[in-house]
Amino acid sequence: MEGFETLRELTRSPVRLDVLRHLLDYGPANATELTDHVDASRRTVSRALDVLENEGLATSNSRTYSATTYAELTASDVFELIEQIESRRDRAAFLNAFPRDAVDVDFETVSGTATRRLSVQPHGPVSNVIDTLTDATSIRVLAPIASPLYVRPFAERVRDGADIEAVVDATAYEEFCGKLHAGIRLAATLADISLAVHDDVGFGLIICDEQVVFGAYEDGILQATFSTAEPAVVNAAKETYQKNRGTATPVIE
Repeated sequence: MEGFETLRELTRSPVRLDVLRHLLDYGPANATELTDHVDASRRTVSRALDVLENEGLATSNSRTYSATTYAELTASDVFELIEQIESRRDRAAFLNAFPRDAVDVDFETVSGTATRRLSVQPHGPVSNVIDTLTDATSIRVLAPIASPLYVRPFAERVRDGADIEAVVDATAYEEFCGKLHAGIRLAATLADISLAVHDDVGFGLIICDEQVVFGAYEDGILQATFSTAEPAVVNAAKETYQKNRGTATPVIE
């Protein structure tokens, strides 16, 4: 099965994929030129080019490499397959860590984007949360933990007069927010802020305008997020927030 062998050799190294993608997008190049655009050494790039040539995906002329017709016909399918696999892996990471009975949403089928924590990019889920907060005018939060990583983006929302409501886990509040109580009260004079404490917040939830982000935690660390703007999911998130808000103890109203 030559096609299977080609797929196996191509996907054994991300450098091979990057080199092939560059040849397809930008045309012929030699190893030195490719090294300037691929996050790998010249030696690694040269090995990748050898594999691509052996598999019929690239051809060389005077040490300048070009993608073959075979590559042009098959690469888009390969890249799409890899993206689908990565997307499903991200969603699986979220599903494995999120208490699915906490929200009336079928996370396996609903449209949305999952982002998981990687060893090479451990703050990917946190960055997703911060990006969602950017420019939001209405924010509702369920927070199982309190982290200094979110102080600045929330401070920016306060500065711009956003309407903010938050329900924070009691332990997290005592460990972090309690130390900033005076600052939080001051912020409440500058923007429409409401804060309450709940005995048990088992997952993260941020509703920003009509976008929602769910957070899956393990041992107090955000492992993955799931973001969507699907109206039914946003409504379910709002209902979940209000349910938790109704059983929380107000701190600032």
